[in-house]
Amino acid sequence: MKHFYYLLVIILCLSSCTPKDISYFQDRQPGTSEQAYINSLPFKVRPGDRITIQVKSRNKELTEQFNKDGNTSYGYGLSDNTTRGYVVDNNGEIDFPVLGKVKVAGMDRQEITEYFTRVLRDNKYVDDAIVSVNYTGLFVSVLGQKGGRRISIQKDKYTIWELLAECGDLDINSKRKNVLVIREEDGIRSQYQLDLTNMKNVYESPAYYIHQNDIVYIEPNDKIKRGSTVNGNLFQTWGFWTGLTGLGMTIYNILNLLIK
Repeated sequence: MKHFYYLLVIILCLSSCTPKDISYFQDRQPGTSEQAYINSLPFKVRPGDRITIQVKSRNKELTEQFNKDGNTSYGYGLSDNTTRGYVVDNNGEIDFPVLGKVKVAGMDRQEITEYFTRVLRDNKYVDDAIVSVNYTGLFVSVLGQKGGRRISIQKDKYTIWELLAECGDLDINSKRKNVLVIREEDGIRSQYQLDLTNMKNVYESPAYYIHQNDIVYIEPNDKIKRGSTVNGNLFQTWGFWTGLTGLGMTIYNILNLLIK
């Protein structure tokens, strides 16, 4: 009986976290190669998104009319300045100088770039127009064990690994087998579960590439969950379990005396 109680205490102390729950890429096969699994196209611009559009040419005065209203993006470095650029309205349009209302929702960054380049050149507005389109004010929200934060998206294909690196990686108390990604697109809310210990699961998931406005929830492990309550903290203390063991031994001895 004594050995049983001591064994119980040891099991409970060790069961909260195991090495197999910690390591990434547990199904890795070093030295092997395989075709990359392409599971996502560059994300599309949606109503409410903000983009910057810059027009360049040899004629600076000619292009100035297209670079108004604070729309002066010179690279990704301005992505944190959410006051510049064009906000896509509820109809999916932006109000662009000279051209007026232009629908950009449903297009990716490359498609928007090609559209404005073609229109400006074909209509002789700017014969040698060079157009650059960048994102600004596009974010993904990270909740849970990493704490609430917003991470800006600065390029077309932004992976879950890049997001975690930007957050400073997961700590030892984060569940790696149950990372939840919630995504809303075209009026449909989808949920994806990522097991970061399994490469195949992550790379083949539609959530491998993060989209704007995604919500990523990092679940805390059971140790943190238990520690969030008074009883949980009590159950994790060595004194509680040794006391419980002592109580069990006392009850066992009393029962033996009664039987005799």
